Amino acid sequence: MGATKSQQAAIDYEGSNLLISAGAGSGKTRVLKDRVKRMIQGKDTHVNNLLILTFTNAAAQEMKDRIRKVIKETKGLEEELNQIDSAYISTFDAFSLSLVKKYHTELN
Repeated sequence: MGATKSQQAAIDYEGSNLLISAGAGSGKTRVLKDRVKRMIQGKDTHVNNLLILTFTNAAAQEMKDRIRKVIKETKGLEEELNQIDSAYISTFDAFSLSLVKKYHTELN
């Protein structure tokens, strides 16, 4: 099944950051997975240069698993597999905590 017009617009959007907000079961994870694939395929962008945040640990793990799967299935993206574990695919809370830990001296 193909993407809806709105989903395809989000997948293809370029030029700035993008917030994808929609209800459960609406295809957010699919859109993000397809968007990551498009961004790293044939471009000078790598998966570990992207910031992908969600609200739950389960959703973050699901996202990482789906991105890993699409990378494995896509010819020419083998190098990205080495970088997926260092990619920022996590929860908002975990990412915020990592910033506090990294810059705690500046935050006083």
